[in-house]
Amino acid sequence: MFPSRSIFIRQFSSATRRLIQSSCKEGTPIHLDIYKSAQPLIAKKDEEYPNWLWTLLNKDEQMEELQKTDYFRYKRKLIKKRNVARCKNNNFMAKM
Repeated sequence: MFPSRSIFIRQFSSATRRLIQSSCKEGTPIHLDIYKSAQPLIAKKDEEYPNWLWTLLNKDEQMEELQKTDYFRYKRKLIKKRNVARCKNNNFMAKM
């Protein structure tokens, strides 16, 4: 299931987590222009972006949210992760 050497870190409530800040300051031009005639994108204040944007890179929070909203999809992802880990382990052991 899980490696015996893995370390689990307890996640605290969102109220005590430190606030994530954007790497771009407000007003910085973001060069993601798709159309030549479009206005250049300018970075906004962090408060102007939706809250879900700051959780995109946090896999643990995404899995917690998925467990609450769609349990079967959550279980499928867990099974897939375990199968991939088992295949990698089997491939590693086969090379020895």
